[in-house]
Amino acid sequence: MYKGSRQNSSDIYTEEQVKRVVTGCGITIQSEMDGDVMVFCPYHNNFRTPSAEINKHSGIFFCFSCQQTATLIEFVMYVTQRTYFESVRFIKSKEKDIDIEYVINKKLQAVPEYISYDEVTIERLNQQALISERAVSYFKMRLINEQSIKKFKLGYSEKQDMVTVPVHAPNGLCLGFVGRSVDGKIFKNTPGLPKSKTLFNVHRIKTSSTVYVVESSFDAIRLDQVGFPAVATLGANVSGKQIELLQQYFNNIIIIADNDEAGGNMSERITDKLKSRVSIVKLDKQYKDIGDMQDEDIVKLQYQFDNSISAMLQ
Repeated sequence: MYKGSRQNSSDIYTEEQVKRVVTGCGITIQSEMDGDVMVFCPYHNNFRTPSAEINKHSGIFFCFSCQQTATLIEFVMYVTQRTYFESVRFIKSKEKDIDIEYVINKKLQAVPEYISYDEVTIERLNQQALISERAVSYFKMRLINEQSIKKFKLGYSEKQDMVTVPVHAPNGLCLGFVGRSVDGKIFKNTPGLPKSKTLFNVHRIKTSSTVYVVESSFDAIRLDQVGFPAVATLGANVSGKQIELLQQYFNNIIIIADNDEAGGNMSERITDKLKSRVSIVKLDKQYKDIGDMQDEDIVKLQYQFDNSISAMLQ
């Protein structure tokens, strides 16, 4: 890499400029959060879940999995094999004239943190899940019972052959849903769903002092069925806002991450930020996640946690 490129790590770009640069490099933006775009990391073999983020204003690249960090210039150099000066010109070419008055007025507008989603749609999908043999069979296969289908308003779209899981803000406002195909692993969420701004199920259990943290909403539901207060981060990439919510509502944070590299990185990020509040329960190697376990095996995790706490106090 060009040694002088780090001096540009404080450069400020426009949101649209960063997105034009990323797509212009042949990288597909998989999703967007408030201040970042999520992409598959080009620095390592990343193809299942996008593990990297690029800040929309600073252009800083960071991968949660391989820990690679790069400025926007370095990112362009690596992905496109351009020289330093060619990369600077390429980024410059993605600028557009900015209406300063429009930008200022936009910043002055009060934007609500959460926007309500249509509850009627959630109810309709939930009723369809309760009467659809295909949906009931799928949930049964995932060891999710009818009581949970009703409690969590789990839904089913026959047209898209997808099950749906409503996501709420901490105050209980419905924000939309995450969807998963019954066959295969195709995911589709409602447009603009702010997953990074909330935690699945936080509005139901935020008065509990203890919380179990997992990645998947289905895993959180499985924990709930055996009496564990649980939230899901809805992916291995934990946002700063999600960490703030954990810190705001819970004193004892018990992480049960997936048995893979991304899960380990999730545990490290939360532990690094919340330190003494965090305990980690590791799954046996035969389990990838909570979904692979029977209820009686999940219950035993409480004993593992209690034993680890006792050992720490001795």
